[in-house]
Amino acid sequence: MNQDLPQFDRQDAEPLYPKVLYSRPVTRAAGGRILIVGGHTGEFAVPTAVYQLSAAAGAGECHVTLPAGLAKIVGDVPGIAYVAASPSGSLGSESLGRILQLAEDADAVSLGASLSANSHTAILTERLLAEVTVPMIIYGDALVTIMRQPQLVTDRRDRLLLLTMTEAFKLCAKLEVSVRFTGGGLINKLEAVRALANATSCDLAVCDGDIITAAGGRLSVTKTPGLESLPAAYWSVLGVFWTQNATRRAEGLVTGAWLLGRVAEDLASNDIKPSVTTVTASITRLLAAAEDF
Repeated sequence: MNQDLPQFDRQDAEPLYPKVLYSRPVTRAAGGRILIVGGHTGEFAVPTAVYQLSAAAGAGECHVTLPAGLAKIVGDVPGIAYVAASPSGSLGSESLGRILQLAEDADAVSLGASLSANSHTAILTERLLAEVTVPMIIYGDALVTIMRQPQLVTDRRDRLLLLTMTEAFKLCAKLEVSVRFTGGGLINKLEAVRALANATSCDLAVCDGDIITAAGGRLSVTKTPGLESLPAAYWSVLGVFWTQNATRRAEGLVTGAWLLGRVAEDLASNDIKPSVTTVTASITRLLAAAEDF
C-alpha cells in the first residue's frame, strides 16, 4: 500500500463506535442545550428545520434566536428568542449582547442558518465567531465570513466546521493549503480534507454525498447518498453528536455520520424523498432501534 495515500476508516452498515449509540444521554440535561442563531424576515424555515432535526437527534434543549421582525409572524413560541433586527430585517449587530447572554447557558451555538449577507449581519457574525466562549457549530451562510477571516474558526479546537466539498477546496485556497492529488474520486477528496485538517485546529466534516470527518487526527468516510438536498440534516445531526461527546469528538462525529447514512438508506429503500418531516421520522425510528446496540 502506498503510505502517502490518506489512511481512513470506512463506515458502512455497522457503526464504528457502537458505544456512542448505547451510551447516548437519557435525560434532557445530559442531551445538551443548543442555541441556533439565524433567520431573517424573508426566510426562517431553515433555522426551524435545524431546531426540529436537532431535537430528533437527541438534543436535550434547542433554542432559536430570530430577528424581532418575525415576532408578528411566528408569535410567542417556547424556545424562540427575538433579538434586535437590522434595517433589512435580518439579525442586527445590536443583538450581539443578547445572543452572547443566551450563549452562556448553551452547550453549543449553531450558526449559519439563513444569515443575510448585509453588513449588519456580517459584523454580528464576525463578533459571534470571535466572542462566543462555548463550542460552536458553523456552516451554511456563516461560511461567507469564514472565507474572509478563516482564523476565527480554524485556530480554535472547540469549533466544528461543516462544509461541502466545494467549500472545502475554497477554504484550502484561502489558507494557501497545498493539496497533492495522488488518485481520483474519493482519494482526491480525502487528500483535500487531510491537508485542510493538518492546517487547522478545528474539527471538520465535509458533507457531499459522502461524509468525510476529520477530528482527533483521524479521517472517516460514511456514504449518505440523497441527503445533499437537505443540508440541515447534516448540520443538525452532526452538531448534536459532536456536542454530546465533548471528550470524544471524533467518535461523536463518526456516529452522527453513521446515523445519517442509515437515514439515507431508510429513505431510499422506501422511495421517500428527504424532507424535514421524513428525515425527522427516520431519525426517531432508527435511534429507537439503536437502543439494542
